[in-house]
This record gives sequence, structure tokens and C-alpha cells, in this order.
Amino acid sequence: MLKLLRRAIAVFKAYFISEFIRSKGFIYGLISMALWITMFSMPVMMFTGDNANFNEVATRIFVGIMLFLFFSTAAWDWAAEIRWMINEGRIEYYITTGSGFLPHYLGILPVSVMWLVIALLVNYILLSIIWSPPLIRIMDPALFLFGFALFLMCLMGYALILGGTMISTSAVGFIVETVNFILPVATGGLFPLRIMPKPLQTFALLTPFSYPAELIRYSMLGIEPVMELKQTLLIGATYSAIFLMVGVSYFKYQLKKALSEGFKSISMW
Repeated sequence: MLKLLRRAIAVFKAYFISEFIRSKGFIYGLISMALWITMFSMPVMMFTGDNANFNEVATRIFVGIMLFLFFSTAAWDWAAEIRWMINEGRIEYYITTGSGFLPHYLGILPVSVMWLVIALLVNYILLSIIWSPPLIRIMDPALFLFGFALFLMCLMGYALILGGTMISTSAVGFIVETVNFILPVATGGLFPLRIMPKPLQTFALLTPFSYPAELIRYSMLGIEPVMELKQTLLIGATYSAIFLMVGVSYFKYQLKKALSEGFKSISMW
């Protein structure tokens, strides 16, 4: 246990220095995100009437951004890390030494959390300037924690499936970019299912992501899910657990396959 913690701390130190001290990508990333949020918010502002509650609109946008950032973290911080491990030969080291992936991911987890907190603060300030300060309130803490736990389970399954795909194919950039921008919209991450077109709503309910997103949105904004709350809870819990197990099985299968066939070289796109 102590050895595992030492490895995790070493990984954390390396990534913290790389991401927050030596790299200018941290600042560029925040500037890019601020521009993206501004472009995303401006069309909403143009079609919002004068009688609208700007605090409520800003809060809805903030919750959508929060869910989208968690999708991005699962895709780029957790899944795409496999890509860099293959490129740099670290994945073979972890396998041959028997140290596994756990210390590495325990080490990068605090860095991911720091990125998320900073990104959410920047978005909060930006929305406060463009619209009005978002009202951060949790009306049902127990429901919020349950929905958030299910959402994390879905994201872990999602990251494992993407990671397995990266092991089995070289075209990773295109896959991650496409999936990561479509999923939050198509599964009700950015918008409540209640206001989505019926075909898109039906598609979203076929995915495990929509149920936790509905629960989180209901606990923070009071927006009723399209299904009954008990149904949303039951189906969401079952679906999330199954999706996580599928992700674990798929990742193990692709890793076992790569051990017998070798890891494919990773291209940019």
C-alpha cells in the first residue's frame, strides 16, 4: 500500500509540475475555453427575452458546462492518457513490472480535479460577466450525490471503452474528438431531455448518461426528468452498473489482445 502511494505521489508531482508550472498550455487552455463559452453563450443571449430570469439562464448554462467538462475529463485526462503511455513506452513498463495502472491514475486524479475546479471558476466568472452570477444551489443533496455517483460510473465505463479503442486502433484523435462533442449533446448533458426533440430524446434514453444527468439537473435546477423519478433512479442505477462492467470487460479484452498481438503505433488522427 505504501509503495502504491509513493508511486501515485511521484506521478502527481510530475504532472503537477508539467501541467501547472512548466507548460503554457494551462493558460492557453483557459483562454480557449473562455472564448468557446463566450461563443456558446452569445446565441442564447440573442434569443432570450428581456423578461427572462438571467440568473436562472446562467445557472442552466453553468450546469451544462459542468457536465460537459466531466465528459472532457473522462475522454482527455483518463482515456487519452493510454495514448501517451503507448507513445512513450510506459504501458509496457507498467505491464512488465507488474505495477499496473492504479498508481498512475491515482496520481493524475488530483490534477484532473484541480483542472476541473479552475475551469468551473473561470466559467462562473465569465457567465457572471456575460449574464449574471449563476445560482449554485443543491435542493436535494442525497439525490445529487446519488446522481453524481452514477454519472462517475458512466464516465469510468466511457473512459475504459475509449481507452480500449485506443489500444486497438491508431485513429484515436478523430474518435475522441467526434465522440466527445456528440455525446454531451445527444445524451442530455448540455440540455434537459424535456426540451429536446422527441427522436433525440428517445436516443438519449437509450444511453446510460441521460439518467444521471437528469438526476443532477433535477437536484440542482428542479427540472423534472422526462420519466418518473423512481423509474429514472432504478434504470439509471442498473444501466450505469452494466455500462461500467461492459467498459471493464472491453478494456481487459483489448489489453489481453494487445499483449498477444502487440500495441499499434498511435497516429495524430
